[in-house]
Amino acid sequence: MNSRLHFDFSPRTADFPHQPDAIRYVETNDNSALFDEQGLGKTKIVIAALCNNMRDGVIDGALIVCRKHLVKNWSDEIARHSHLNSISLLGSKDARGLEFMGFAHFYMVNYEAVISERSRLTMFLSTRRMALVLDEAHRIKNPKAASTRAILSLRGLVAKRVIVTGTPLANKPEDLWAQFCFLDGGALLGQDFREFSAYYSVDVGKGLEDESKSRLDKLRTLVLSHSMRRLKGDVLQLPTKTIETRQVPLAGKQATLYYTMRDELFVEVTNMSGQHVVEHAEMLLKRLMRLVQLASNPGLLDSSYDEVPAKFAALDDIVSQVMGFGEKLIIWTSFVANAHALADRYADHGVALLIGSVPIERRGRLAVDFQNNSSCRIVVANPAAAREGLTLTAANHAVYVDRSFNLVDYLQSQDRIHRISQTRDCTVVKLIADNTIDEYVDDILVRKSSVARFVEGDSCDIIVGPPFTRDEILGYLGGSR
Repeated sequence: MNSRLHFDFSPRTADFPHQPDAIRYVETNDNSALFDEQGLGKTKIVIAALCNNMRDGVIDGALIVCRKHLVKNWSDEIARHSHLNSISLLGSKDARGLEFMGFAHFYMVNYEAVISERSRLTMFLSTRRMALVLDEAHRIKNPKAASTRAILSLRGLVAKRVIVTGTPLANKPEDLWAQFCFLDGGALLGQDFREFSAYYSVDVGKGLEDESKSRLDKLRTLVLSHSMRRLKGDVLQLPTKTIETRQVPLAGKQATLYYTMRDELFVEVTNMSGQHVVEHAEMLLKRLMRLVQLASNPGLLDSSYDEVPAKFAALDDIVSQVMGFGEKLIIWTSFVANAHALADRYADHGVALLIGSVPIERRGRLAVDFQNNSSCRIVVANPAAAREGLTLTAANHAVYVDRSFNLVDYLQSQDRIHRISQTRDCTVVKLIADNTIDEYVDDILVRKSSVARFVEGDSCDIIVGPPFTRDEILGYLGGSR
């Protein structure tokens, strides 16, 4: 007797009109890359496709690898969209060992645990016909990372491989190599990461823009022919999302602190060669992020600072306006101390604080409360903790007090409000301190986004140039006050 007959593989929920094509794509391919933009229900699509594969005997089950704070989200979504059971491989090593002994159709494990559980996962995947799914697959963009190496070692043990992310090109073309290597062992993008990186890198120097675009056009063709990607605007009738930039002038002690540090760094970079800048890029990025902190809130670096930061004053006006509309708001900041300060500042409006130190289970409860409780009007969040897995469509306004150079943080966080179930027009506001490093951060994110959109097939336009050069940094540090 076929044991599959004892289980109900049918869906619990109906598909949106755009989802059946994606379900068929994942269902019918042994190696599939689902790159739909955030907010299109990729989790639901993958669950439905895998249930169909289990129904047809193609696989016995699936192992989902995701970020730790998304394990519960996957468990909840499996229960919501299917009749099948799941097991979360969390907790201590002993606890995970007991869970391995239980039967389920879906197993979830976080990326970090794959490293310590590599030998046990190897045995587990060798005993059943499994699918291996990488959620937020850009997480393995670094081929040298221990979790990437562990995952690549498992790829040959499974009957089906799926990568899922709305931001496959997280920061640069090199991010794609390990993801596709997981799917096909290097058949599409080659088996040598160094060769791939040397050929497709856009950091190739001035005067090579045409050659860079030609190479990226080739990469674009390869990626589009071996993946599925749709944009929200192409398949959903979502409300409009407007992105606004608000310039904020620095003044008083904040301006003095900022321009003093900026001028000191300008002198240092002036005395560095171009090669020296490349070799010390990590150190320079840290120094530049200190300028971002000063432009956001000098209190992050100077405990004696006692003025109201310029961006906080600008944010006060936005908060007052949104509260006056009777609507809700998300405030994004890259700095945990800022998040605490802003949560305290607007506590009277009812604030949910979503940062890394908040337990994962509580983050989910806070998000649900924000969605349903009229007395909770504001979310103050750090993108690293809340950019994925949360639906916050009760808000239709989002403000970035500051941003890092991380494109994924920026793109994924803003889509917490602009996704399925949003019924109102959305406004995203970037607060940019005048004549500061904020303008450089914005420029870098625009260029990264341009390359990503071109390679992913979202746009035919591209801005190719060599970011983070000595002259470029000096140009942004040397502006007049």
